[in-house]
Amino acid sequence: MGVAAPVIPVLAQTPLRQSITVTASTYPIPFEDLSRTVAVLTSEQIARLPVRSVVEVLQYISSVDLHSRAPFGVQADISVRGGDFSQTLILVDGMRLNDAQTGHHNADIPVLLEDVERIEILCGPGSSLYGADAFGGTVNVVTKKKSKGIKAGVSGGQYGFVESFVDAGFEKGNLSELFGVQFNRSSGFAYDRDFQTYGFTSRTNWGERSSLLLSHLSKDFGAMGFYGNSPSREWTNTTFLGFERQWIVKPSWDLTSQTYYRTHGDHFLWDINNPGFFENFHRTHSPGVQVRLRHTVSEETRWTLGVDGGGDWIRSNSLGNHSLGHVSFLGELQRKLGSKAVLAPGIRFDTYSNFGNSLNPSISGSWWVLPTIKVRSSAGHAFRVPTFTELYYHDPNNQASSNLKPEQAWGLEAGADWLFRSSWMATLSWFARDERDAIDWVRESPQQAWRSTNLRNVDTRGVELGIQHLIPAGRMEIQYTYLSTDAGAVPFLSKYVLDYARHTVIGFASLSLPKSINFGPRVSYKFRVDGRDYWVLDCRLGRRFGRFEAYLEGSNLTNSRYQEIPGVDMPGRWLRAGLSMMRF
Repeated sequence: MGVAAPVIPVLAQTPLRQSITVTASTYPIPFEDLSRTVAVLTSEQIARLPVRSVVEVLQYISSVDLHSRAPFGVQADISVRGGDFSQTLILVDGMRLNDAQTGHHNADIPVLLEDVERIEILCGPGSSLYGADAFGGTVNVVTKKKSKGIKAGVSGGQYGFVESFVDAGFEKGNLSELFGVQFNRSSGFAYDRDFQTYGFTSRTNWGERSSLLLSHLSKDFGAMGFYGNSPSREWTNTTFLGFERQWIVKPSWDLTSQTYYRTHGDHFLWDINNPGFFENFHRTHSPGVQVRLRHTVSEETRWTLGVDGGGDWIRSNSLGNHSLGHVSFLGELQRKLGSKAVLAPGIRFDTYSNFGNSLNPSISGSWWVLPTIKVRSSAGHAFRVPTFTELYYHDPNNQASSNLKPEQAWGLEAGADWLFRSSWMATLSWFARDERDAIDWVRESPQQAWRSTNLRNVDTRGVELGIQHLIPAGRMEIQYTYLSTDAGAVPFLSKYVLDYARHTVIGFASLSLPKSINFGPRVSYKFRVDGRDYWVLDCRLGRRFGRFEAYLEGSNLTNSRYQEIPGVDMPGRWLRAGLSMMRF
């Protein structure tokens, strides 16, 4: 699959219109046929950027709002196009990763950055392809299939920061293995803001059509003020297992199955000075299976049929024990209309044991009106089922409702891509999303407890602009996103729905310069609807010496004071240095 102003990861030495494949549909398609807003960042581009986790990469897309409570992706909420953090679907190699307890855990992505092939983001509704939660957007982390040799690195910096990783791959006959392990820690830039994480990723392939992915991520971090005015602490762990098998039934037919299991543990201590007081233990389990039958009728016509099934259950001392199951059926058609236009209708039917049925149609199309100008449009329906926290959580400050209904929305998009001077592309997108039964936590006054409820409706409108330049040395890009959300005249305070960035500007580069120098700066500006605004500058500078690279990188070099979550300070200037060894 493949977010915001559509950025296209083509090779710099080739024309921008070169065919590439992304998974913005059930069948991989070239860029020239894309009719959705898609962004992709590849492993080569990511390697030159000042990022330490998969989550941090998402802040390079202007329509992704990363509400961070901690640096380096330790704890963050991911929203796309003004949707809240529960309205973004996270996938690993096309398999679901969302947590049924709460969307706060969706950013616990158990894939090491060294093992990422590319990160794709689809803006707008995606429920006709992926079902529940594909509301504001969908993020797909595509892992590397193979890699030979060993790569390792170590780095350190301010606030007691230390990080190390080892990534190794080998092949023998039809068997290949890629394994990576990573560890980092920091004493923290403020009281109760320390953290420690470790994880591993293993990819085993048998031949070209069978693969097994096993990954794990554990986090231990201080959570001062994350969910209230208290010195808190949280421990989370995520384990993911996915098996994929492909069969070529006939030259024009193929069948793919994916079976996966995700489990997530969350231990939250409200007050580190008072163990046992609102101390919560949660464990969620999410197995699933999805099957896709694809048929290439001709060069102009392809269709896909699919069936999915799975469930979620939780064991919790505060939420109780609950479960749900779901089954879905989908179909999609890709039809070329001559040499310049493409039409792609799709439909998916989901049925949930606890929430009934949802029918999610979509249609998208594109047309090259001139050899260098493509117009595109799409429309689709999306839905999201409530999380267990929204249904069952209770404490003195939060009172959930077990009577919540699923959220529903229609999304519409129209845009154009202009390719000029062979290596430049400008993009423009307008989008709208009309939600009904939107779920939020609300209260009439600060003295009252938050309660979960279905709002009447929420209407979001936005514009995305972007310009990208691809050259042999790499990639440079500027993006802008404008958002406006209207929840109507409501006599209460909103906790999440009305917390968004009205204006976002991002500029970044990922460049290989002469003298074996790598350069990756990023500058961003956000103006939030409550009046908060801030600039942040990050940068990475590296120099290759044979098989080794020495680098310096810094976050928030302008030392801006800012909060992405109200009441939770983000760190000021943070400098780091490291040494990595290329594969040998």
